[in-house]
Amino acid sequence: MRSAPVTPGEDPSARRSFWRRAGCGCLVVALLPVIGLFLLFMVPIWVNDAKLNALIDRFESYPQPPKTYGTESGAEGSIALRGNGNHCDYRVRLTLSTELSVDELTDYYDRADIAGVDAGQPSVTVWTQPSELGASGIRMVIVELNDGTDAGLDIRCH
Repeated sequence: MRSAPVTPGEDPSARRSFWRRAGCGCLVVALLPVIGLFLLFMVPIWVNDAKLNALIDRFESYPQPPKTYGTESGAEGSIALRGNGNHCDYRVRLTLSTELSVDELTDYYDRADIAGVDAGQPSVTVWTQPSELGASGIRMVIVELNDGTDAGLDIRCH
């Protein structure tokens, strides 16, 4: 390959070949598929994480039942595939100290108007360990909301 002739008064080192000038462009073209694949998989994850955070916010902002006290740690959430199928399961757990029974708490949260991830009501589960009932009648319970959506392209749900 011959280099292009240098015109009089031109600095030969300032002249660059086409491939050197296009080097940055070639790098961008080479990285575009990688960036595209990254976004293809990450955008659905980010969208589902935002849905989970919104569900956590709705759950934490709902008034607590009477004779119930929150703990210092807030609600915890997760997204995963539980069971089989092609869907995302959203789980939000909140630990509470309460004087109420598990049935009373379940009734309270079943009547609660907490919107689910996409629409409808999430299912509510409340449980406690019998050994955790204190002398004052206060027990630690876990209130759990469960909801689900289509998996879409979220790789955690396939």
